[in-house]
Amino acid sequence: MAKKRGKIAGFISNLFTDASKLFWRILTIVVSVFTLFIIGSSVWSIMLSKIEISRLEKEKAEYLQSIQQDSLLLEELKYNEHIEKFAREHYNMHRKDEKVYIIK
Repeated sequence: MAKKRGKIAGFISNLFTDASKLFWRILTIVVSVFTLFIIGSSVWSIMLSKIEISRLEKEKAEYLQSIQQDSLLLEELKYNEHIEKFAREHYNMHRKDEKVYIIK
């Protein structure tokens, strides 16, 4: 009987020990998966942010170049002879006594 009791007690203690191990294993898996989702989403958002920053920096460079070109054009248009040249070239304007032929 003592031998049987020892087997039952050993089984019960193993059951609680196995349950305890199972609990910690499950808890470790849950925490690991949760951590991976948090870190994964952070890494993903960082990558998307870097791509967006790169795109915006290219766009900024294009706008700065456009501003520089427009500033030069504005500086040239301060004088009347340049205004006339600009109007003739871009808007096909002409004087009353002239004929303009547009060749494309």
